Amino acid sequence: MKQGYLFADCVSILIARWLAHPYLKPMKIAVISGVSGLVGSEVAESLIKSGYQVRGLSRSPGRLPSSIQGYHWDPDNGELDESCLEDASTLIHLAGENIADGRWTEKRKREIIESRTRSCNLLADGIKNLASRGQSTPESVILASAIGYYGNRGDEMLSEDSPPGEGFLSETTIEWEKAGTFPATVREVRLRIGVVLSREGGALREMERPLKLFAGAVPGSGKQYLSWIHFKDLARMIQFSVETDSVKGIYNAVSPDPRTMDSFMKSLGKAVGRPVYLPNVPGFALKLMLGEMSEMILGGARISSDKIQKTGFQFEFSDLDSALENLYAGKKAATGA
Repeated sequence: MKQGYLFADCVSILIARWLAHPYLKPMKIAVISGVSGLVGSEVAESLIKSGYQVRGLSRSPGRLPSSIQGYHWDPDNGELDESCLEDASTLIHLAGENIADGRWTEKRKREIIESRTRSCNLLADGIKNLASRGQSTPESVILASAIGYYGNRGDEMLSEDSPPGEGFLSETTIEWEKAGTFPATVREVRLRIGVVLSREGGALREMERPLKLFAGAVPGSGKQYLSWIHFKDLARMIQFSVETDSVKGIYNAVSPDPRTMDSFMKSLGKAVGRPVYLPNVPGFALKLMLGEMSEMILGGARISSDKIQKTGFQFEFSDLDSALENLYAGKKAATGA
């Protein structure tokens, strides 16, 4: 009799271990907008390596990599294949018009704001439609926002509780964060993203070009702060937000090392191997060239990362010099650039 019980116990243990095997667990599904972008592609790759199935939203889903299951959406026309949200555990919304693509005419400014609010509302409606049909909704939504919320604030240290600033960037971000009313059961995270550092695109590429031509100069007074984040740390922060249930609400996605523009450009010049020696570019000249867009360069904000760090998130690149070393060291060795 004892042998029978012993055999049954062994069988039960083996079955329990078999069912607990990671390959037998349901694959978690992440839906990502902006999946082909600089940050979105990094997030997708990391999630796939972690065992997620990734679904990408695109106007041309057939062009996405084979590792990503493509679904059609076109926020401008209110189109979304809502089946992309079925059984999804998280939605990561990163898509939005490039604010630096063209002068800020009144028409262009409306397009920038509407690209953010319209897409966010479309996704929120899709999730609410699932809930109304009695279907399960994503456990979490991770939404991109921006540090433009704070406007130009000098050397004041800003937290998530600081009031918004003034100007178009601030106005845009305020409207952006108002958009998208998700069901109360969905954990919502909004990341106010700083200047993303990557050699594949974005601000860093534009800043290094004049340096390579020995024409590097600090824009404006150089006293304006630049709050930045390495693109890999941003991707890690997004995945951390997905997988950490205690993360909820608004967080600054910036490194713990905000720099003045003068300090940033000197560190960048050192990393590129081209010193910054020309006089500062006067603010009035940038305003003449760029119009209202000049606030992106002449304005700045010194932003704290304390809140996200208190959740347990750890930066891999917590200071500017280590971030630039990571981005430029391999390139120098390979090309001598």
